[in-house]
Amino acid sequence: MPRKVTLEDVEALAVGGAILGGGGGGKAEFGLAAGRLAMELGGIELWSPEETPRNWKVITVASLGAPTQRGNTKYRHFIRAIELLREVGVEFDGVIAAENGGYNSFGGWIPAAALGIPVVDCPGDGRAHPSSMMGSMGMHRVEYKSVKAGATEGAEIICWGTLQSTSNQIRFMASDCKAVIAMARDPIPMEWCLEHGAPGAIEQAIALGKAYQKSAKGEAAVKAAAKHLGGTVVEKGRITEIRNEAKGGYDVGTMTVAGKKTWEVTYVNEYMTLEADGKRVNTYPDLITTFDADGVPINNTTLKQGDTIYVVTAPRDRIKVGDGNKYPEIYAPIEAALSKPMISHLKGYLKP
Repeated sequence: MPRKVTLEDVEALAVGGAILGGGGGGKAEFGLAAGRLAMELGGIELWSPEETPRNWKVITVASLGAPTQRGNTKYRHFIRAIELLREVGVEFDGVIAAENGGYNSFGGWIPAAALGIPVVDCPGDGRAHPSSMMGSMGMHRVEYKSVKAGATEGAEIICWGTLQSTSNQIRFMASDCKAVIAMARDPIPMEWCLEHGAPGAIEQAIALGKAYQKSAKGEAAVKAAAKHLGGTVVEKGRITEIRNEAKGGYDVGTMTVAGKKTWEVTYVNEYMTLEADGKRVNTYPDLITTFDADGVPINNTTLKQGDTIYVVTAPRDRIKVGDGNKYPEIYAPIEAALSKPMISHLKGYLKP
């Protein structure tokens, strides 16, 4: 039987999701608010990957766009996105999150609670990612007719086509409306999700959040999170420079952190690369994540020059990474936005 989510789970998921957000994935306070509202609307039944019927189809509910351009998107727009799919005859049995993140781990919870739809613990990815293609579990390599519904204040869209073309349409909508779009997309069979997604990633984020919460605050909590992930606190330093621009529906930026070494962290919504004194140390989908001086997980959109932060990394094999991150062609637009190589640093990991 699916288990009833508790308020303690909600609080832990907001923290654990924020850490796995890797600089993106939405702010924990927004996720906490969404999780609490879902509990008030009727609660969440979280279906484990093992018990979910294999003949089910699940849709992904997520937000898409540059986090610094949130626009006027409300919770009701996520409900509306699901309604748009139903209005055009799209059938599904449950909802999944696109990824983990302080907010995005709760993807689909509010419409699920409001409409009585099961939530399945099998996100497209167990960490946050910048493009919807990265959360599409490799469906772009099979013959599949994609359908996406998007909603924000004053605008709605339904689009059909390839995974890439429909993603482009929603991202264009986000850029044109200067808003994060509430999106419901692509019914996918559970069998495919289990093989190519990130089954159990929500429970992993809850466990991570609880490990963080059990420790004392500050640096001890940061170390507890790093230990739980099999990762490393690589630096506590000060941001000496940070540059950011909204480009093509992404937040693209670079920041320099000065500590025992000089670190360069780049991001396209989420942190993509980490270099120490000019040498590459980590490349997405390795987890690169940040905490503020008090040890609280923090997104890159909140950071500013002069802030003191902790930089923590964890190897990709310690987190549940969906197959959407394992294809070289998926990285081409990210490399173009970043103007930095990634594919060459992922040899042996990417599929041919």
